[in-house]
Amino acid sequence: MLPSIIGRGMGVGLLLLCLGLTTTSCEDMLDKGNDYVIYADDRVIGNPADTVTNVLGILNKLQGIAVRNNLFGELRADLVKVNENATTDLKEIASIDITDDNKYNAPRDYYAVINNCNYYLAHVDSLAGNTNRNEKYFEAEIAQVHSIRAWTYLQMVLVYGRVPFVTEPVVTKLQSDATYPMYDLNQICDYFINDLQPYYGMYYPNYVTIASIDPRMCFFPTQVVVGDLYLWKAVLNHDVEAAKQAAKAYYDYIVWDPVDRDSYRRKTKLVTGVRRAYWSTETLSSSGAYRMPSGSLTMTYYPNQTWGRREVEPITSIPMDSAAADGFYNELRLLYNSQPLGGSSNTASGFVEEEASISPSDVIKELSRAQEYVDYNRENQIVKVTADKFTDEQITEGYLGDLRYQDNNYTTMFSSNSETHTYQVNYKNYYQHILVYRASQVYLRLAEALNYAGYPRFAKQILTMGLSNIGIEYEVLPYYPTAADSAFISYFDFNDTDFRTYARGYSRSFNPVTSEITRVTPVLRSSLDDCNMWGIHSHGSGLAFLNENYAPALPVDSTGYPYALREAIGSMPSRSNYDYPTAPQSPREVAKPSTWDAYPNVVVTEDQYKELNASWYTTTSYKNYVNRDSVGRYNTYLTVTLPAYEEAMEVYTAKTDSVEAVYQTDMSGWNERRANFQTAYDAWYEAAYTAPTFIAQEQEQMDQLILDEQALELAYEGNRFYDLMRRAYWYNDNSIIANAVSKRDSSVGSKLLDRSNWFLNWKGKIGM
Repeated sequence: MLPSIIGRGMGVGLLLLCLGLTTTSCEDMLDKGNDYVIYADDRVIGNPADTVTNVLGILNKLQGIAVRNNLFGELRADLVKVNENATTDLKEIASIDITDDNKYNAPRDYYAVINNCNYYLAHVDSLAGNTNRNEKYFEAEIAQVHSIRAWTYLQMVLVYGRVPFVTEPVVTKLQSDATYPMYDLNQICDYFINDLQPYYGMYYPNYVTIASIDPRMCFFPTQVVVGDLYLWKAVLNHDVEAAKQAAKAYYDYIVWDPVDRDSYRRKTKLVTGVRRAYWSTETLSSSGAYRMPSGSLTMTYYPNQTWGRREVEPITSIPMDSAAADGFYNELRLLYNSQPLGGSSNTASGFVEEEASISPSDVIKELSRAQEYVDYNRENQIVKVTADKFTDEQITEGYLGDLRYQDNNYTTMFSSNSETHTYQVNYKNYYQHILVYRASQVYLRLAEALNYAGYPRFAKQILTMGLSNIGIEYEVLPYYPTAADSAFISYFDFNDTDFRTYARGYSRSFNPVTSEITRVTPVLRSSLDDCNMWGIHSHGSGLAFLNENYAPALPVDSTGYPYALREAIGSMPSRSNYDYPTAPQSPREVAKPSTWDAYPNVVVTEDQYKELNASWYTTTSYKNYVNRDSVGRYNTYLTVTLPAYEEAMEVYTAKTDSVEAVYQTDMSGWNERRANFQTAYDAWYEAAYTAPTFIAQEQEQMDQLILDEQALELAYEGNRFYDLMRRAYWYNDNSIIANAVSKRDSSVGSKLLDRSNWFLNWKGKIGM
């Protein structure tokens, strides 16, 4: 039973109600009762108590599909294995041989959610509200019910391939016996993309508590659900425009700032945070054996987190009951973790335990080991952690490559009663509630959508440095040179205040002759404390942007590159290379005599001198005047020296102008050759970087890295089978999913070459 909820300051108990479920014409597919929501016939849901209780009933029914959502997504894929002590039901899922009697093969549980949603939407008073304030009381609840219904239909069609589609409540036997159209994945996506548009970005219901968890973590953001629908539509149809819409939808949630009456409840921008498992600088600086890694990626227990706050990873969770006896208990806690059956919890004392039913496979171990760890040591030198740093025992425990495997799993062997036991803890499935959406998952789906949309370098930033406008300017925009590219990329505003990566800026190096960029280098912040965005690969593999082997840039096709025009540019003309004349030396200036203006070119008498210079005349000054014969020297300066200099300057200027004209002509030619090269280079550059074959090469490289990153980051969370399925759809290549699963079990992988085996069937009435 879902724990009680307090809504809008009004205590609301759980009402025991009854509601039928939606099916095709097969009544036995229907759960004939819902413990929470039903009113007689056409009763209108028109008060807060009714609407809260109905939404609560929907959340209660979500509990019924939460566990299987994980199991169908992981057990059929390659990252986990089912152990010998597992139930037959689990073994059937892992072997892709699921019978009608398998307890997890129960479509009625999905329809329990869907029919509750249909009933609510058919009966809620959508117009109830305060007309003076243009306020509708239940618009947030209505938006969430639409979003939950869309998400549930998507999960069900991913499991069964084709499902009966009904949007009206089924409350009578006649309705349950009716025939309903069968919708496939493409039809589900089209319908709910349109269905959610009026509710896109609607704020959440203002509830107070649900199972001691922030109630906003129980809701499904319409933007993310729409993003998922568009992403599946993109891969089904190899539809680039749908991929662009998916990317925009994920971004819309990232920057979503929903209006809320309580300002403290506002959501901050969604960031990847700087959580990581890492080797300390001291460890990287030492030459001794490596010890326990530092840091942790384990998410804080949900009740201790407030939705929407800075660096809070969970977005949506399905709240589960705290004990198995209470109702919907999180069975994953029992399946992924060893369970003590009695005695001491100390393994050394030889207590008896039940081993985990599900364990990590060799696939995730080998993928983790294959990653290169690169980081700075204490001396700020780049260090690569290689296998020779570890003992065999440490490698067995996961201390190699990407540290997320070791951080997410704890495994040890011990003997008890002459038997060897494996004690396992999986921290992803250790807590009470079941995660549906989280921040890193949304960013990885954004990366996937951007890659399908034709922007692999945009996607790469999510894995390596994280997203910020300065990073996009330097690392993304230069490689997508068309106006359409710029218009699309401009939609994504990762302002450098809210999104702070380790790079506070970038520097560029250019070819000194051409405008070709030769190197782009991040300028790092002085402290990681100043960051809130992290390349997701850096969660466990050091600083991914330092690793030159991680996502190396592919060389573009040089066909058509204007080599001849570049060679023709030649060296830049320099004036030093021209035969400029030597400038004539300026003559030493001769001072004009004080008597010159009155008696030019005449040596005056002493009386005349005295008359002209009465204020400072002395006999000595006149003698100096005569001895210097300054009149004659000045006359020579005027009549000989200056004319000769001016004549020499005329010759010098003429020669200089002639040489300068040659230089300017050469410079003009050089600039013209540069311009010709630049025009040709720009045309080649745009053609080369927008060439479909080149984009496809980069997309394939990045797609594999994104798929690997989804495994490293999201393992055990129920995503893997569907991540592989999307690739198989996008490339129209069933071997992608078959080959991946074959690494766990070749007999299972071979089944997946047949697309019909991707989906479950139930009694011949639902499925492919």
